[in-house]
Amino acid sequence: MKKDENLNIEYKREFIDDIKNEIIAFLNTSGGKIFVGISNDKNIYKSFDAIERDQIDLKIGNWMEDAIYPSTFGLIKHSFDDNGILIIQVLEGTNKPYYLKEKVPKPSGVYKRVGSSKRKATEEEILKMILDSKKYVYENDVSEEQSLTFKYLTNVFDEKKISFTAREQTSLGLIDKNGKYTNLAYLLSDQSNLVVKVAEYDKNLNFKIKKEFTGSLIKIFENVEEQANRLNDISAIINGETFERIETKSYPGASLREIILNAFCHADYFIRSNIKIEFFPNEVKVTNPGGIFNATMEDIMNGVQTYRNPKLVHILDKLNFIENYGTGIPRTILAYNDSIKKPEFKATENFFTVILPNLNFENDQINDQINDQINDQIKADISDFGLEVLKLIKKFPGIKVPEIVEKLKIKDLVVNSDKVRNEIKRNLFNYIEYEGSKKTGGYYLK
Repeated sequence: MKKDENLNIEYKREFIDDIKNEIIAFLNTSGGKIFVGISNDKNIYKSFDAIERDQIDLKIGNWMEDAIYPSTFGLIKHSFDDNGILIIQVLEGTNKPYYLKEKVPKPSGVYKRVGSSKRKATEEEILKMILDSKKYVYENDVSEEQSLTFKYLTNVFDEKKISFTAREQTSLGLIDKNGKYTNLAYLLSDQSNLVVKVAEYDKNLNFKIKKEFTGSLIKIFENVEEQANRLNDISAIINGETFERIETKSYPGASLREIILNAFCHADYFIRSNIKIEFFPNEVKVTNPGGIFNATMEDIMNGVQTYRNPKLVHILDKLNFIENYGTGIPRTILAYNDSIKKPEFKATENFFTVILPNLNFENDQINDQINDQINDQIKADISDFGLEVLKLIKKFPGIKVPEIVEKLKIKDLVVNSDKVRNEIKRNLFNYIEYEGSKKTGGYYLK
């Protein structure tokens, strides 16, 4: 059964001139196959005979020679299958943008694939193709703004007791060989126009929090991290068997920080779009401009690291913002090992998104059930002191207040009889009861 049309597959009923535009679109995107003689319902519409095949051979050759620029040598192959269907295989071009020679490289002659169809590229997309083909590195390019200051960054370096002289700035890539500030310097400067957006939504997708952080990239990261930590709630339940408090972060381990840091490290700052961190009741979504860089999704999942901004990564590592060089995504996956729900990773040509499930959203839905079945409705707001008292009553049924005091003192707790009695009277009366006379009785779990 033939696959549906997608980014890399196109079906055409007839061999028409428009097919050369489809070829250009595949060259400018990720390559693909064009099946000619197939209808939209993926059935055979036309079989090409020997005469038609000769005509097609000639026409495709003319397109490659005269209609498409730059040279497509070795990138386009065509053949006919046993049913007489024309199959044009197009490899991804290595010298983008490819365009209709008569149109020169402007939107009217440059096509790209988006989903299962082609469209004309924008001027910005054409420029990006040109820069990518020339191995352009944004962070190395000379900044348009040269009147830069680094007050915030200097303070961070000073706090870390790291030198930030002109020589060090050159070594780090902030100043090029001609003494000019680079785009990397601009991103880290006080004049940076970088914007990172953080939002929190309620269940109806109304804003609870809506913030924009601007300025030096380092300052933004620290502010975003602080805000994210505030939104990484901790949920607590009490294990009724052990009377231990079990605390769960909404986003476990260092997963939230790692994914935010990953967005800063891998963002394509050439693309005029913002890093976005969006907190929903059931998940957080972190999106950065720029798709996967020089890797596949499988590579990313296996911990293979390629850096769009290697000098920025080096600086973040030097300032100890990066805990373990190149292990962010594997560590994030590991943090969710014990969870039913797992992180999701989505990539398009221009964006990379990570979705982390909120473990407490899941827990909140089942906590009542857990409390009924395991915790016997013991509430998580019982104090740590109250939990110690409950543990003793469970271990020594019939224990008296003076005995509780003595055993707690062994644990180096500051305690007396009044403190124990007050805790029992005010907070533990739902869970324990006194049985027997004043002289011979003691406390038991209900």
